[in-house]
Amino acid sequence: MDRLKELKEAKVAAEAVIDKIDQAIKQLNSASNWGILDLLGGDFIPSLVKRNKIGKANDILKDLPKNLESLNKELSDVGISLPKGVPDRLSDELFDTIFDNVFTDFRVQGEIKENLLALKELRHTVGKISDKLDEQIADLES
Repeated sequence: MDRLKELKEAKVAAEAVIDKIDQAIKQLNSASNWGILDLLGGDFIPSLVKRNKIGKANDILKDLPKNLESLNKELSDVGISLPKGVPDRLSDELFDTIFDNVFTDFRVQGEIKENLLALKELRHTVGKISDKLDEQIADLES
């Protein structure tokens, strides 16, 4: 029965990680869409909205290490690397919104895409772990 309890705790931890990743992916997808509009000649507004979405994604990613730490406590043999987040430095925001520099727009768009890829890979890995946990829980409950 202890094994079943541990598996269920790990499952809860995995679902918390997946939820955070999904939230961050949603924000970065939105930031990417606004970034494309910004690249196509958007003015000040698309830059502001894009930066807001990046900020929200970074806020979500700040909590993710706690969730991963909890998952790792439950699954000590799983090693997962966490993306650092999309840079959201003040200078980037100034160049991206005030000066609306196409070079900054391209660089930020590339960083968004890189982080989206890393988050999607992380989600896939945690999703596979969650599926294995489901299988083991089902085996023990039957």
